[in-house]
Amino acid sequence: MRNLKLEAPYAAAVMACFALVGYFFFTGLYCSDDTRYMIGAIKVAMGEPIAVASLAERRAVFLLPGAMMYQTGGSLEWMVVPYTGLFVVLGLAGYCLARQFLGRLASLLSTVLAVAQPVFFLYAGAMLPDLSSTLFLIVGLLYLCLWMKAVSAPAAQPLGSAGHAFLLGMSMAVSFTIKESGIVLMPVVAAMMILAGMRAGMGRLSRDVAIASTGFLLLLALEALLFRGVAGQWYSSVGSLLVPHDLAGFVDSQGHGVLDRMRTLRYVLGGHTTALFVLAGLSTLHLAARWWRGQMTRIEALSWLALVGFWLWPLLYFSFGSASLKTYLLPVMQQRYYAPSIIPGAILAAYLGVNLFRWMRSRMPAWIPAVAIGVALLYLVSAPYQQRRDRGLIYSASAKEAFIQARNDAQERFPGIPFHDVHSGWTTDLNRCRALLMPMREDGSNRLLAAISSGKDQAGDDFGYQTLQSSRLPVLVAGHGAYMEAPKQFAWVAQLQRGVAAGKYKVTLVGRYGQMTRKALRGKAWLPRTVAVNSSGAASVALDPPEASSPLDPQEVEMYLIEAADR
Repeated sequence: MRNLKLEAPYAAAVMACFALVGYFFFTGLYCSDDTRYMIGAIKVAMGEPIAVASLAERRAVFLLPGAMMYQTGGSLEWMVVPYTGLFVVLGLAGYCLARQFLGRLASLLSTVLAVAQPVFFLYAGAMLPDLSSTLFLIVGLLYLCLWMKAVSAPAAQPLGSAGHAFLLGMSMAVSFTIKESGIVLMPVVAAMMILAGMRAGMGRLSRDVAIASTGFLLLLALEALLFRGVAGQWYSSVGSLLVPHDLAGFVDSQGHGVLDRMRTLRYVLGGHTTALFVLAGLSTLHLAARWWRGQMTRIEALSWLALVGFWLWPLLYFSFGSASLKTYLLPVMQQRYYAPSIIPGAILAAYLGVNLFRWMRSRMPAWIPAVAIGVALLYLVSAPYQQRRDRGLIYSASAKEAFIQARNDAQERFPGIPFHDVHSGWTTDLNRCRALLMPMREDGSNRLLAAISSGKDQAGDDFGYQTLQSSRLPVLVAGHGAYMEAPKQFAWVAQLQRGVAAGKYKVTLVGRYGQMTRKALRGKAWLPRTVAVNSSGAASVALDPPEASSPLDPQEVEMYLIEAADR
């Protein structure tokens, strides 16, 4: 990659591709894990101490971009933009890595294969640590490959590998601080450094390992200093390794046997990524055959081995490894956990495609391999088109959209009547989500900041909900799920129903939300989904309680009008 003028158009095309995918599939706030990350970032921006007991908040390095964006006065959606920017940089890092193994066109192809995987594009515009952590893992792999080439150079350049070793350690540490599962790849890095550095001598190997370790520890020291500033105490991500994530219920549903977990893995990855990884496996076998026949130099073989390790080891570990360092505890398989394997797998698949095309072209007319490779490529990159209707709809994003519809409809149909959200839903993240969407009360006070200052946000069940006694009637209330039919779950509902029975209140169901019609989004195909929902003005249907059936989905929102009963 010495000729930057030749590389620039390809690199720019890769970044443009990742930017378009990130824009089209932008999720923004989606009412699930991200609510905790957003509140953590808001705390950092406000100068409130974050809680290291929180899984989200103890990833302080990950919170920094969102906190800096929040300080500029941007919206919740703008808080996510820096992470979409990191996704674009991930594409550039993937291209730079691919160029260590492939030509320019094949490197471009490999990055297109990567961005077309649901593991990437569905999470491109979400505030989740997986893709950001993957970025620094790929940068770490790039510096590992550069280090292996430098350490195999003549001893006349004794310092040639030192800089790469230092940046390798720093990159792996950043990945680890963003998400502690990044430590999974450290054995691969250590093994490759030993294999590649043995011929350089123990002195040089020991020096470079020490330099890489210094880079790693230096970043951890900076992280501890960051925690001192934003949490008020010394802390390190190393402490997160001691907290096992025991989600036995999910594991039981995913299976304990090898075959059961393989079937679950195929379902989690989806058909496109499964096919990509099958091709990566075939490519690995082809590389092994080339090595066996002596068709590779030692450093070339080691570079490919590092790439295979970064693809295969996370795939195996996140399927059959352990979620605890103390006891063997199967991990939960989620699609986004396999993000580190995507770019190495795509490079391996592109390499196989190039070699297969050359082999077929030497034995048959050129159009036949071109058509065959083209059809396979078309299938592998078709996932974004096939899942285009799901843009911005990961996890509980539908619940967020339903609440936005209710809020907008309340403003249009009932101007001047206060609109409150209520304690409801199947997860505390929904309570956090509604507080993020509607932080202000009618009196101008900020209930979200009050909850953060008091520490009530950590429980997630008290964000300044107003009682019936403190609310001036009439008032609109909205919440997720059939909360009015669950008096034992929510005390305020029981209180309301007692008031209705006593002739004090009148309650009318005035809207149900959650199904966004495709017609409402017509003409807005190139807007991020969140903007499309906000601008659609989807109308609700007013329903009387006797006519209303139970919500079909717990992500739906029901809105009620509470009035004083006529005397």
